[in-house]
Amino acid sequence: MDKNKNKVIAMGEIMLRLTPPDYTRIDLASSFLANYGGGEANVIVSLSHLGHSTYFVSKLPPNQLGDGAIDHLRAHGVNTDYVVRGSSNMGIYFLESGFGGRPGKIIYNRKHSAITRINENELDFDEIFNGAKWFHLSGITLALSNKTRECALTALKYAKKYNVTVSFDFNYRSKLWTIEEAQKVYPLVMDYVDVVFASPFDFKVILKMGNDLSDEKVMLNAIKKYNLSHIFGKTRKIFSSTENAMKAYVYTKDEKIYTTDEISFQILDRIGAGDAFASGVIHGLLTKPNEPLYAAKFGLVNSILKQTIFGDVSTFTEEEILEYMENEGKIEVKR
Repeated sequence: MDKNKNKVIAMGEIMLRLTPPDYTRIDLASSFLANYGGGEANVIVSLSHLGHSTYFVSKLPPNQLGDGAIDHLRAHGVNTDYVVRGSSNMGIYFLESGFGGRPGKIIYNRKHSAITRINENELDFDEIFNGAKWFHLSGITLALSNKTRECALTALKYAKKYNVTVSFDFNYRSKLWTIEEAQKVYPLVMDYVDVVFASPFDFKVILKMGNDLSDEKVMLNAIKKYNLSHIFGKTRKIFSSTENAMKAYVYTKDEKIYTTDEISFQILDRIGAGDAFASGVIHGLLTKPNEPLYAAKFGLVNSILKQTIFGDVSTFTEEEILEYMENEGKIEVKR
């Protein structure tokens, strides 16, 4: 590992994504475009492009689909030494891209994927977290299975053992589990978390911190209760499936609140926008730890740029993101 780079780790599922071309509906499709993606995998790929030494922790089947996912990660510079092989299934999801007033749609086929059968004894957590600077996890991984959840909680304990900064994206998915199920699990991770990606809904409903409180009050209360350094989030205005506007916010441990300007943009592919936001924020905090507004802006722009390209992952470099920030996206064709 390059001593000048931060060792950054993420744990989660990487899946095969199948998308009908030309905005075709799933039931009418005769062909599909294939690529790989998944919450934490998207974050770690983006961080690799932003210059960090990245590692992914997961489990994949020992077949060609698993090989393809490994090749995808390696092609983007992600170390796969902590991806164990076993079981026979890989998670798949189908994406129907929205257009105009028609929203997008996702159908999952991941119930018995390899990562749902991961065991703690398959991973050397001391090796994984030794020398690490940052660990990223999301609520999606907590929802996949009891074994995945147990493994994630163990990883969090080792992260704290090695004084690794932990970021957690709530990423609640109603298609994976109920609110009631999530309410029992999310509190278990909060004692290990430093940076959170969440909305007021997440704290009010999932952590049951009070529907009668204002959004600002509940976020500041969460900072104190769980001893968080930052809470980041973004808000989105939807004019159509292909035209949106977004801005980002951050709450800090010293009870300061920052909000970015709102940016309007056109969408080619919305999937992975939240993951690009998270990776941009993490990069911002790693490079300028005392400038939370910079991290929020960097994350917002990475998210917006991600939505201008096909696929789940942002492949933009720090230079490209800074150029967009400086020119507000008004850049002439490079010749």
